[in-house]
Amino acid sequence: RASAGSLSNGLELSFTEPWLFDYPVFFGFDLYKRTHKRESDVGYGYDESITGGDIRLGKEISEYWKTGLTYRYDTIKITNISAGASNDLEDEYGTNSISSLDYDLTYDSRDNVFIPTKGNVLSNSIKLAGGPLGADKNFWKYSGRGEHYIPLFNESVLQMTGRVGLADTYSDTARIPIYERFFAGGAYTVRGYRERKVGPVDLSSDDPLGGNSMVIGNIEYIYPLISFLRAAAFYDVGNVWSKTNDIGSGGFKSGVGAGFRIKTPIGPIMLDYGFPLNKETGESKKRGGRLHFSMSHGF
Repeated sequence: RASAGSLSNGLELSFTEPWLFDYPVFFGFDLYKRTHKRESDVGYGYDESITGGDIRLGKEISEYWKTGLTYRYDTIKITNISAGASNDLEDEYGTNSISSLDYDLTYDSRDNVFIPTKGNVLSNSIKLAGGPLGADKNFWKYSGRGEHYIPLFNESVLQMTGRVGLADTYSDTARIPIYERFFAGGAYTVRGYRERKVGPVDLSSDDPLGGNSMVIGNIEYIYPLISFLRAAAFYDVGNVWSKTNDIGSGGFKSGVGAGFRIKTPIGPIMLDYGFPLNKETGESKKRGGRLHFSMSHGF
């Protein structure tokens, strides 16, 4: 995925064997180097460089169910932190390694992966880092997602999506590293807000801090115009909280808007204009609408 204004770049080498030793088990690995430069418009108050790789094993349990296990090792370097940032951000400076094991379980009954009109997706992923796996960071992280598609008149579709994220360390004194926290705001979560600006922010630098818990909900009505173009209207709601047990406290941020879904040879493009219905964290007044440009795997 990519979004407008993002100063991201990287290199990635991937391999997947769908039938390992003639068994219905897939095996794969990834090697990558990704960098992201400090840019307030996309919610980064620092330069980030990630170098790492993973080994993947998975299996289709049935027509709709599949599961997978991934071992990952990353080295993350944080530099160029915004001037005047608080200790919360300054503590992230330097290089650290994460050794983790990810388990995921997915149910997918959509009639079409790229242009779904009916069906459901339920995905669950849990990540265990550190502990007996070693490296510098010790934490657990859960991510869950559900999608429901309802076919309506003239081949239009109502899509409802819900997401939840929870994370914590194994120690009361340690903190989740900022690059593993949950963020919201922008093209993929709550539209109408600046990238990663829904949730806790650094009061000194106004940079997003992310959090240990997140809830996101989206309702989207999609209407086909011509073969490669669809119109969409949406309502988004959600928030991010610093601690896991704070989830739900202090209410939610929401936004409404409309946009287009464009099918292109390089993948589907989403062009949305969202209006925030609440103030961003730390702001004295509500901002105006925002244009969001993004690419995704579905259409």
